[in-house]
Amino acid sequence: MIDRRRFMQSSAALGAFVATWSASGSRTSAVGRPEIVVVDRQLAGSAAFLAERRSRGLATLEFTGDVAGLWMRELEPRLRLGPVVIEGHTSAATEFCLEFLARDYGARTVRRAESAAAVTWVLSSSPARRAALAPIASRGSEYHA
Repeated sequence: MIDRRRFMQSSAALGAFVATWSASGSRTSAVGRPEIVVVDRQLAGSAAFLAERRSRGLATLEFTGDVAGLWMRELEPRLRLGPVVIEGHTSAATEFCLEFLARDYGARTVRRAESAAAVTWVLSSSPARRAALAPIASRGSEYHA
């Protein structure tokens, strides 16, 4: 028979194990080479950032100020297809918005460096972190009434 004290100790130990296991598992998951680089052209240092990323052969997507169109045309469809690593050089507000929108697809910021002019970040998605009700790409994705 288990007494209340032993039950509480076991529960606390299990909770600590699950918390450290899921946290370490998400951190140690390989963050590969960025597949997409997103840059706000109006920020200081964006030209140098773009040139360096292009010299490494990375696909770059540029915008000025408002990232909404880029999100709808390029980023969200790519996240819908599966895991992706996105690197960015944007304002802190834009980085926050993109991470917030990408959460449904299991994405989160895994690296972030902030300067006076901009934020450089890496966003990585994983099917394991995907929201339960996030849309999934399928063959018959058209709406049928």
